[in-house]
Amino acid sequence: MMRRAIVALLAAACLALSAAGLLATGASAATKPSFVVIQTDDQPMNEYDRRFRNLYDNWRPIMPKTMKLMRDKGITFTQYITPFPLCAPSRATLLSGRYAQNHGVIRIGGDRGGWKAWQNNQIMHENLAVWLERAGYRTMHFGKFMNNYGGPDSPAETIVPPGWDDWITDATDNSTREFYGYQQNIDGQITPRLGWPYYDQQGGRDPEGCPWLGVEVCNYHTDSMSMQAEDAIRNSGNKPFYIQIDYHTPHGDSRPPIGPEPAPRHYDTALKTPGPRPPGFNERDMSDKPKFLQQAIADSPLGGQEIKQLATEYRKSVEALRSVDDGVGGIIKALRETGRLSNTYVIFTSDNGFFTGQHRITRGKLLPYDPALRVPFVIRGPGIKPGTKSYEPVANQDVAPTIVRLAGARAALTIDGRSMKRFWLDPKRRSRRPILLSSYTSITRLIPGDYPDEPADATAGNGDASASVKSPNQNYVGIRLGPYKYIRYENGEKELYVLKDDPAELENRASDWRYWRIVRYLDRQLEVLRGCKGQTCRNWAPRWPQPPGD
Repeated sequence: MMRRAIVALLAAACLALSAAGLLATGASAATKPSFVVIQTDDQPMNEYDRRFRNLYDNWRPIMPKTMKLMRDKGITFTQYITPFPLCAPSRATLLSGRYAQNHGVIRIGGDRGGWKAWQNNQIMHENLAVWLERAGYRTMHFGKFMNNYGGPDSPAETIVPPGWDDWITDATDNSTREFYGYQQNIDGQITPRLGWPYYDQQGGRDPEGCPWLGVEVCNYHTDSMSMQAEDAIRNSGNKPFYIQIDYHTPHGDSRPPIGPEPAPRHYDTALKTPGPRPPGFNERDMSDKPKFLQQAIADSPLGGQEIKQLATEYRKSVEALRSVDDGVGGIIKALRETGRLSNTYVIFTSDNGFFTGQHRITRGKLLPYDPALRVPFVIRGPGIKPGTKSYEPVANQDVAPTIVRLAGARAALTIDGRSMKRFWLDPKRRSRRPILLSSYTSITRLIPGDYPDEPADATAGNGDASASVKSPNQNYVGIRLGPYKYIRYENGEKELYVLKDDPAELENRASDWRYWRIVRYLDRQLEVLRGCKGQTCRNWAPRWPQPPGD
């Protein structure tokens, strides 16, 4: 009997220890932070924290909820850039933590672009969503994924990529640019076309008052993504989650009328807003710019009709972004009401920027100037001091390693980026980590090992639906380091800008003999960087020479 009593006591003790272990594991899981990444499409800096003039001649913030709930409650990385300013390469970098030269998605179509390239490379099976899922996270995606995910209008794509527990994603390529009449892949099942598909022909928009009239009649894409994301947050239970919401806005619709399609409640609300006049707008002297760009633009500055069209697109972008702002407000509200906000990191950013008249470029991206490279980036969450700024240059390859580190997950691929946490713990902190800039939508010798002898891809030179002859494709590599931006093109031309003195990039110093030491220094650093992988992408550069006269 004594022996049986001892065995029973030992068994009870083991059960107690097991329960304690389970409780500890549960507590640990419960304290893991959650993540929400909100990503817009083609949003430049001058369509983020600026103001518009409403119909009553009052100036109002374009995104007041985003300013109040994100910028004022978190840290803004003012020098955040997207080093390959094109949709699919940029999105692949955010999800892999790798430069395009290492993740393999370098175009929007063809074997080495978009969805096909995503499937053909390691990142299909090893990416941020997969790593977080392995770490016990529930992963959810809403909206746009890769370009050419699904045919133009059919067939719709039924595959759900590895790593995603909940998949509510645009099912055809045109769906990624249609605010009505789009199809979704919901966990492998394809929806009918949502919203009136012929709104551009017959004026069949949602009724005034959406989304408050109810989801059964409100199918405007931005509102639909927001409401589904909010529902997911409210039904997420206690498990930590990663949610990524990829809005179309302010990307233009694939059908007329021109520009993006605003929600009915915001239509024409910015009608009195002047057209954009950002620094470098309609640059007077283009003689220092590369020859290919001089040939692509007009011999004279932008004319009245071009400026008028640009203003129309700008106003429609502003109006469309107001529904994104509503979505940001709804998502933060859902996090607050479910008690998840205090332990959730929320990121707001864009996949790349867009030209709005700088250097006489009326639309498009791809080129290595700041209007295409620089986008909003703000993050709020535990341990982040509200209303702070960091001036450290960071980029979208830093997003995945930041989240992996905060989640206690493990990346199963070599990562080129680094965690940004140290820079919000100490916003004054600086480093000498360079950032590689690149764009090569056709075969190139600028990137070591990029198969320069392969046959040219028939789709390689195709730009995005928002690209324009005003922003021509051109292969280049470059470096962003300290006060400098330095670019080398496939044709041998070079550009050097001292950004602290010339933020609008109006004075190309590459051929100025006074800057030869700086050009030589940056050439050496670029030689290291253009073939980098992992740690070699993160290594600090030697101290840079100062500009003449400093």
